[in-house]
Amino acid sequence: MIYLAIDHRDPATGRPMPNGIPLDQHHLIEQMDGHRLDYPRILYYLHQCRIPQQIVETEHAPAGAWYPVVIGFFDFAIDYLAVISSAAYDCIKRKQMLLIFTYHEGDNPQLIRNRLEYLCAQHNIDSSLVWLISGNSAADQVPNCVYWPETEFIYWRTVDLKNSAEYHLRPRSKKFTALCRIDKLWRKVFMSELWANNYHEDGYFSYTQYLLGGEDDYLGCALSNDYLASKQSQVDQFITAGPFFADQLDTDAHNNYAVNMRDFYEDSYFNIVLETMIDVDSSGGVLFSEKTCKPLFNNQFFVAVSSHNHMAHLRELGYKTFGRVIDEHYDSINNNQERFESVLALTKDLCAKPTTELHEIYRELQPEITHNHQVFIAGMKHRLQAVVDCINCKP
Repeated sequence: MIYLAIDHRDPATGRPMPNGIPLDQHHLIEQMDGHRLDYPRILYYLHQCRIPQQIVETEHAPAGAWYPVVIGFFDFAIDYLAVISSAAYDCIKRKQMLLIFTYHEGDNPQLIRNRLEYLCAQHNIDSSLVWLISGNSAADQVPNCVYWPETEFIYWRTVDLKNSAEYHLRPRSKKFTALCRIDKLWRKVFMSELWANNYHEDGYFSYTQYLLGGEDDYLGCALSNDYLASKQSQVDQFITAGPFFADQLDTDAHNNYAVNMRDFYEDSYFNIVLETMIDVDSSGGVLFSEKTCKPLFNNQFFVAVSSHNHMAHLRELGYKTFGRVIDEHYDSINNNQERFESVLALTKDLCAKPTTELHEIYRELQPEITHNHQVFIAGMKHRLQAVVDCINCKP
């Protein structure tokens, strides 16, 4: 049994409120940005996975209870031990409670752990009582950190599992699906290459330009400055020609995991996944988001514009990738620039193939494609159970 310590509930609904946000600020929560501490979603995850748990008031929590703090954005300037309730703080100081930070993003878990260790020293708190559940696969290599691909779970519990695209061998009118909502410098370089070769006309191609220019810093991009400069004119032309839409949905619907573009997946052969990061905060880890979940769920093979060993990590999670038929050597390239150019070359090669050849590739990859669909819909309880076991078995 996991006892989950919660400071406050909503007096009207009984809903557990975010730990770390004072009671007098609860009426402002919905006005706060995504960087605020969030609702303790792990309560619902444990319940859905039928992992025994019980919600208790922090003041009355038994020894060994978890005090969950859900981070929207890890801010290294914040003293997270100073924002928890005094009741939780006292319990942790007395070594009667575990402080569990959950963070689904890909920020370097070693850097976050270093910060937590520093804060523990400042507060004279035993750091072995403080855990980080991270969305970065490198977390498993960091003391008192555990990896959990939370976004995979969120997508699984949100999407209608009965409404996936089916695997079929009927002819399709489009070669690929490539849907990109948020603008990033490396993303528009990649998509502009497809556009410049007129491949966008052969697929469900979307580049909405949402948050345009928000990440245009050459120095902050994982690609070489010379390469970016050589593509700048093409990118500018691409942006001027856009935005590009494959549907009539607004940006909220594009970001809603429950909205599944089934028709696109059933009428195209492969997916171009433009992941969240191509260098996961220099951590050597992988961030696995809903962008990869969509073709897994919807019976498509795909290429992934992502970090080193992204596809290899999927295999570690029980999925199958497509190197038996297409060239996936790009995934093993550690250098970001070289990997980016390699996956771009593969994507252009696939886009240039006639639909008859893509149809044959799709047919050949049926075992991998349908396996991935079955693994995804089977559920994610075992991953969350592994997290629980790791934390509760800590001496």
